Amino acid sequence: MSSSLSPTVPSTPTATSFATTLLSLMSSLNGTATDYNVGSSIRTFSEATGLTIEQQGISNQALAFQALLYSAMSLFNINQTFAQSATGTVTFATSLPVSAAPNAPLAIGIPSGTLVQTAGGAQFATVAATTLASGTPSINVGILATSPGTIGNVGSGAISGQPLTPLGYPLYVTNAAPTGGGSEAGTQAQALSQFVAKSNSLGLCTPVAIANAAIGVRASGSGEFVQKAAVYEPWLAAGSGAGSGTAGFTLYIDNGTGTASNNLLTTVRTWLTGSVTTNQSGYRPAGVPWTVASVSPVYVNVGVTGVLLPGLFSTGAVVTTIQSSVVGYFNALGIAPAAAYQPQIAAQVADAGLGAYSSLTVNLAYTTASGTPVSVASGAVGNRVILSALSVSVAVGT
Repeated sequence: MSSSLSPTVPSTPTATSFATTLLSLMSSLNGTATDYNVGSSIRTFSEATGLTIEQQGISNQALAFQALLYSAMSLFNINQTFAQSATGTVTFATSLPVSAAPNAPLAIGIPSGTLVQTAGGAQFATVAATTLASGTPSINVGILATSPGTIGNVGSGAISGQPLTPLGYPLYVTNAAPTGGGSEAGTQAQALSQFVAKSNSLGLCTPVAIANAAIGVRASGSGEFVQKAAVYEPWLAAGSGAGSGTAGFTLYIDNGTGTASNNLLTTVRTWLTGSVTTNQSGYRPAGVPWTVASVSPVYVNVGVTGVLLPGLFSTGAVVTTIQSSVVGYFNALGIAPAAAYQPQIAAQVADAGLGAYSSLTVNLAYTTASGTPVSVASGAVGNRVILSALSVSVAVGT
């Protein structure tokens, strides 16, 4: 007769069995089952054992959740991203300063990929071809940093002078607003945000799903990609008299600079439509009229003047924090009806100095309105409010 050996694997101890064993150990060591005073050897031993078990449990649970999440993310080919290049907007003009530039005597072509740079050597390329029309002094063009990472996040006015790429007529370039969006290699948090956008895009062709489906779509052969998106349905506003009542929708997209190139618009249309060739599903509802359009920027200026209480902070640290906070506030703004609110900006500025001001003034104004302060800066459908200039003057009181 033959027999086989089977390994015996002990089962995981239960809380009851562990407590019973612990009490037996206490009794054998001390003679009294209640000898569990602070500092006793048996209490120290049990606390150390419990802490180790708790840490192991938390670690195992975290690993299980990560494995579950990463498995779901892998289904949509979402991983931690590579470093991203900064984006922004520059102004090409016949001279500097732009406000005093004369009108161009002829139409001047500005090819896509025209290079500009800062005094420190950070280079940017225009993301779309454009033309400075005859009889106009300047034109705004979107740019993309040639090197990925935070090196491309530069302040307003950092890009100044003539472009590196020769043009048919001498032009000068400057950036009225800071560039932004440059980041190092992606983090787990960023990958999770992409996953959330992807899951939100699977919403049976709802407006929210369509907008989320567009976010992250990258233009063919370019670093330009959709950073913000919003769907507008004109028939929803018909009851208020503001809409046309026509069925359909417009998807507005933004590459982060308040615009989008024709290349990116075409790529998004293809992505939403789907492709039998590449076996990619579409995201838009069938049979519904639709279009994809670029947002239009509404530029605003912010001015900060403050006096800090003496002996608390250095002006340099506070100014840097104010600049970072205000720029971050505007970078987070979505497409209209999102608006910039002066009280919210003032709160950001106040927090930057931990409220340690003896006086503080924060002004918000449209760039085209000669500095007239407003409490709210907003735009129409398809607009996005963008920071054009930020001035910060902070001193320490006596």
